[in-house]
Parts: sequence; structure tokens; C-alpha cells
Amino acid sequence: MVDEKTNQNRISTKEYIDLRINNVETLIKGQMDFNKQHFELNEKAIGKAEASMLVRLESMNQFREQINSERANYITKDNYIVTQESINHRIRKLEEAGAFSSGRMWMVMAGFALVPTIIAIIAMFIR
Repeated sequence: MVDEKTNQNRISTKEYIDLRINNVETLIKGQMDFNKQHFELNEKAIGKAEASMLVRLESMNQFREQINSERANYITKDNYIVTQESINHRIRKLEEAGAFSSGRMWMVMAGFALVPTIIAIIAMFIR
């Protein structure tokens, strides 16, 4: 005896294999779609990273150019030494002139103080 319910649930081997193949093809297609989307998103991320890197490199290049332009304004060691020696020489001259002026003023003041003293001594002897 053949049960009608059991007969209805049975399928042929060809149908079963076709069904399994369709399932595998569906899974493969889904995996391919996922991989395609994954690679597209990776390409977008790489593009954004490249753009960001280009911006950073550009700012680094601007910074390098700024440093190079500032270096052009730096004084060289030889020029610094010559300039510093010239300044030191001028300062020494000013210090010597100041010391000479101070000495001269001291002598003038001493002379002014000496004149009344001499007059007072002469006045003592004359009396």
C-alpha cells in the first residue's frame, strides 16, 4: 500500500538535485553580491584615505616651504661673528668715551672744589 500523503511529499532525485543546485547558486550569488559591495566600500574607503593623505602631504609641503623660506632669512655664522665683533667694538668705544667723560667731569668738579679751597688758604695767609 502506498500512502497518498507520503507520495505527495516525495520528489524525484532530479528535482531534489535541481533544488539543491538552485539553493547553492542563490547562496553563491548572495556571496558574490556581498563581496562586490564589500570591495566597492573598500575602494571608497581607499579613495577617501588617499584624498586625506594628499591633503596632509600638501600641508606638510607648505610647512616645508615655510621653513625653507625662513631659513633663507637666517644669518650665517660668519656674518653673525663679523656683526657681533663690530657691535662689541662700538660698545667698547662708547664705554671708553663714557669713562673719559666721567674722568673729565671728575677733574672739572675737583677743580671747582679746589679753587675756593685755594682762595680760602690764600685768604688765611693774607690776614
